[in-house]
Amino acid sequence: MPIQRFRLLLGLAMTMLSVTSAMAEPAHYNASTNYILRCAGCHAMDGTGSKTGGIPPLQLIKTFTSDAKGRAYLMHVPGVVSTGLSSKEIAEVINYVAERWGDKTIPYTPFTEQEVTKLRAENIADIVSYRREITEKYKAEGKTVAEYPWP
Repeated sequence: MPIQRFRLLLGLAMTMLSVTSAMAEPAHYNASTNYILRCAGCHAMDGTGSKTGGIPPLQLIKTFTSDAKGRAYLMHVPGVVSTGLSSKEIAEVINYVAERWGDKTIPYTPFTEQEVTKLRAENIADIVSYRREITEKYKAEGKTVAEYPWP
């Protein structure tokens, strides 16, 4: 009897370790699912954002993907920084968003995992000032940018 109890307890412990180990590994979802889980709460299911909340519509994303500073900016916005996603997953979500809602008239170069890793490593001390700088440049070039409720 004691050996059967030991085997039962050992089996139970092994099962619990297996389940715990599986739970500790982050799941890899597709870009659409990651958008819903990580982005839609602010940007909405249709990517429209919230002007009063300062959340830009994703239809304007290709303005930022069209140059190096805009691409770097996208990797440092609070919603991207705080997602907990890997560089590969961030590239997938940004590419999904750009292809789904981005202005079809603006050419698009997809992000790669390597580019996202490199851009995330750049030091941008003040993301708000950085955004102001590049959006002023875009406005001067006649590009449409989101309106924000703060200066």
